[in-house]
Amino acid sequence: NERYEFGSIYKPQLSVGGDYFDFIEFEDGKIVFCIGDFTGKGLAAALLMANFQANFHTLINQRLGLDTFIRKMNKSVNLITEGDKFITFFIAEYDVNTRHLQYVNAGHNPPILIGPQQKQLLNKGCIMLGSYPEIPEIEIGHCDIEGSEAMILSYTDGLVEIRDSKGDFFSEEELLRFV
Repeated sequence: NERYEFGSIYKPQLSVGGDYFDFIEFEDGKIVFCIGDFTGKGLAAALLMANFQANFHTLINQRLGLDTFIRKMNKSVNLITEGDKFITFFIAEYDVNTRHLQYVNAGHNPPILIGPQQKQLLNKGCIMLGSYPEIPEIEIGHCDIEGSEAMILSYTDGLVEIRDSKGDFFSEEELLRFV
């Protein structure tokens, strides 16, 4: 719409995978968007992600604060996987009226916020979800989106694991320059 746009590209290594991208718009002008990546590949990771998606929608519609939301999602993942698997996860809530963004990065590749006068990695948060029954500490990241246009690039590790013809990885530094 005239206030925001979402786009995605999904190319799993196998026919299915454990990556997840979602967004929900609420009537009060807030948008929640997320990206996640379960450890492992294939059907096992996809089944974990399907369970995660169901829990995500149940909890996000309760309109909990990000701290409480992350703690409940962690507990859910830990109960399902018994700490054997984890998910890296990024979630943000954007208020289209105030242009304020708050987020938690749970061990995920940091999304990049770029605008005419700003460029920053969205790296505040906590450990990945599921490894431990409780998350010891969560830091909520905050920023105001400046200017008339800005972009947030969220991605999973598959992007920075791409190799060129010489076998070199596409590094985060190169990704920052590209964005």
